[in-house]
Amino acid sequence: LLLLLFSYISLISFVPTCPNIPLGERVDCFPDPGASQAKCEARGCCWSPRDESNVPWCFFPTNHGYTVESQDSSILKANLIRMDSPSLFSGEIKQLALEAEMQTNNRLRFKIYDPNSNRFEVPHEHISSLPSNPSIPISSTLQVTQKPFGLTVRRRENQKVVFDTTIAPLVFEDQYIQLSARLPSHNIYGLGEHVHRQYRHDTNWKTWPIFTRDAFPNGPAPAVTYRTIGGLLDFYIVFGDTPEQVVQEFLELTGRPVMPPYWSLGFQLSRWNYTNLDIVKETVERNRAVGLPYDVQYTDIDYMENKKDFTYDKLNYTELPRFADYLHDRGQKYILILDPAIATSKRVGDAPYESYDRGTAKNAWVTESDGKTPLIGEVWPGETVFPDYTNPNCIDWWVDEYERFSKEVKHDALWIVSQL
Repeated sequence: LLLLLFSYISLISFVPTCPNIPLGERVDCFPDPGASQAKCEARGCCWSPRDESNVPWCFFPTNHGYTVESQDSSILKANLIRMDSPSLFSGEIKQLALEAEMQTNNRLRFKIYDPNSNRFEVPHEHISSLPSNPSIPISSTLQVTQKPFGLTVRRRENQKVVFDTTIAPLVFEDQYIQLSARLPSHNIYGLGEHVHRQYRHDTNWKTWPIFTRDAFPNGPAPAVTYRTIGGLLDFYIVFGDTPEQVVQEFLELTGRPVMPPYWSLGFQLSRWNYTNLDIVKETVERNRAVGLPYDVQYTDIDYMENKKDFTYDKLNYTELPRFADYLHDRGQKYILILDPAIATSKRVGDAPYESYDRGTAKNAWVTESDGKTPLIGEVWPGETVFPDYTNPNCIDWWVDEYERFSKEVKHDALWIVSQL
């Protein structure tokens, strides 16, 4: 009863401001299933059912999110204070920090994080640390809206807006972070990890996954909403007059890639479930017979023994160690797959799976929050653990396992697939 009373008091203390927000600028306040008017309003959001099922019925008001409490204008630093609005999923963070700087004349970085919690941050060891001495002030590119908090990024030459988060409030909770931005046009391309139905993305209330787990929906504004279940927000925005200039600025930030081998630019053939090596060779010979000029043949996880990394099926792929020589005789290359998900089960005949045992001895796996217990998942081989590549012991283990396997099965390159 007390909990219900507290919830009722919280609801009546906050009244969402719901002006006539255009349909195309509604940002979904109930991305999880089961939306209703009561649940929507409990989050302090606006409820307006429509005949169109793809338009959000529950959307953010204009008085949700954070407000800027204080701001330092040199290298822009600001404290963000949570407005008096209900939480989406509980666990809202009351105070945030914003840091922004022009790292070069054509590169802006801004970062939003919880200053009171040491949240996980992707290591930046490959990001070059250039001195922050641009010849232009940050105010010519970045504008901060005080209440509700929002950022507007403009081109300094013509003040054209390229990134604008004022379309919806910032949501920063313990296990849910969301940032929306109005984009300058519907010409949105790229963004991997999903099926491309057409070269230009459909922005009519579509949801496209990115990086396999995190997702964002594109809205008719056009707008984009980034959602993640933890960490922080760390954005780099690079400017350029042409796509080529943007790529050059990006490479100044990340470093230039290695030059790929010439043969890797040729036609390549891969399929899961060839069943055995004889069928793979039949496929190769069939393509050779018709004169198809392809440079690379792959084998997927079916070459492995029960889908275990660093093994091969000695019954159906007996001749695999010499398969690369067979391809090399005709100027072709061989690539095999490794899935970074290591089975916990034993090998055929109850033999030890030594790759797993050696990794366990080196504490190479991603762990639970206690930092000791390996995180258990389930991928192709069944129950698995996952290599923690931020751990030097894991890197040593991986290199050792790869060198062992390379002596056993000759190949030209690896195809590594993420399973997290």
